Amino acid sequence: MEQYAKYLRKSRFDRDYAELSVEETLKRHESILDKLASDRGYHIAKTYYEVVSGESIAARPEIQKLLEEVNAGIYAGVLVVDLERLARGNGADQAYISQVFQFSGTKIVTPTKVYDPNNEFDEEYFEFGLFMSRREYKTINRRLIRGRESSASEGKYLGSIAPYGYQRVKLPNEKGYTLAPVPQEAEVVQRIFRMFLRQAGTKIIANALNDLRIPTRHGDLWTYSTIANILTNPVYTGKIRRGWSQQIKSVEDGMVKKRIKRHKNPDAYKLYDGMHPAIVAEEDFQLAQQIRLQKQPSSKVRKDFELQNPFAGLIFCARCGKRIGRTTTTAAQKNRIRLRCVNSRNCHNISADYDVVEREIIGALRTWLEGYRVKIDTVGYADDIANCKAQLERLSQEEDKLRTQLDNAYDLVEQGIYTLEVFKARREKLTDSLEELRQRKAGIEETLYKLETSENTQTTLIPQTEALLDSYDHMTNQERNALLKTVLHRIEYEKGEDGKIVIDLYPRLPRL
Repeated sequence: MEQYAKYLRKSRFDRDYAELSVEETLKRHESILDKLASDRGYHIAKTYYEVVSGESIAARPEIQKLLEEVNAGIYAGVLVVDLERLARGNGADQAYISQVFQFSGTKIVTPTKVYDPNNEFDEEYFEFGLFMSRREYKTINRRLIRGRESSASEGKYLGSIAPYGYQRVKLPNEKGYTLAPVPQEAEVVQRIFRMFLRQAGTKIIANALNDLRIPTRHGDLWTYSTIANILTNPVYTGKIRRGWSQQIKSVEDGMVKKRIKRHKNPDAYKLYDGMHPAIVAEEDFQLAQQIRLQKQPSSKVRKDFELQNPFAGLIFCARCGKRIGRTTTTAAQKNRIRLRCVNSRNCHNISADYDVVEREIIGALRTWLEGYRVKIDTVGYADDIANCKAQLERLSQEEDKLRTQLDNAYDLVEQGIYTLEVFKARREKLTDSLEELRQRKAGIEETLYKLETSENTQTTLIPQTEALLDSYDHMTNQERNALLKTVLHRIEYEKGEDGKIVIDLYPRLPRL
């Protein structure tokens, strides 16, 4: 019996269901497709629910799974409410989807039309439909951008989270939001600007706020970057900035990569008068920008930069969880290299000489390797792996049996032995059993993967650790850092009043 699949996706551009939640929209769409399948006698083998945002295939895991199975020729057709559910992204995505359905001979079934990729006219109609869908997407996207630009020019606040010092407030009797000052936070913002205008740096300001036990909005400690973000945000002068944060796309290794670029130069973005009141005077804000330029002249990144700390991105404080950084003492203290918690002002984890910590880490790594070798040699995972494979074999047999029963149910209803009500009840019960079985298989397959990965550790993690320990003295810091990150995903450091250093290693082992 031919098998069909259903694909359901809620688009953020849905106009007919704009007032409904994602779940409500998918439920309505599913009822449409269920009726379509029932009327035409299609056997639905699997349903795909896409509940993530994103128009490209790369951002939609369910469409990736569907296309993989379509490409394998599993389904005779795929049911969708309309073509735009499959692809509204770029031309490359649309071309790929078109080819997958064409090469596999899989039909696309909508309530209004069945598209047969082997039919020349249907193929052209399908490609034209995708093209028009993409064009509509572009039009709606431009309309949204114009709407947001118009709202910004009216002084409305567009962000979903209010900046520190404000709260987001719904505008009465109209669409959109504005900002209202939060008195306690607004006073802190004003204090930050006053201190900065008196030549206090961001470090001094952050330490002063932490010493006064003034928390951030989320109860964290103040950092230099948080202070800098407040000092450079024109929202505190009653302005709305538009276009300061920009998404940059690039193609690397055939994949579209995205990154966020935030413009520091006010000339690179637009400023509008906001509907919200200012917390900081305009002249104070501009003076603060001049002071920042004087204190931090622009400098180019060195092209010959060399990594100085081989534990960069790996070592953290065992007490507060903050990063452990590399620092150098004064000339009077003989320029010694030390490792210390970046939160040292509030954390009592004592710093230590770099070479002492390095010896402790390498020693701990050697001890771990010897112990892990013994564990692998004496325990192993062969019995567990064999047990998982036996369970999967039994579940596969059960799955085949259930599929046969489901096929028989379709035959019995076609022969008139089953009434439609009996058939629906039988189908629902068998479908639920199949779904439960698939979930059990997925769990066992995940466990099997982790067990096999652990078994293969002898040929991956152990040799990498041995190579690191054997060649560590002859490597550059960059090479050490790269190899350490293949072996470890975290190092925790602690030094108490007694001077004892404790190192905890977290190797990259699969967790069962």
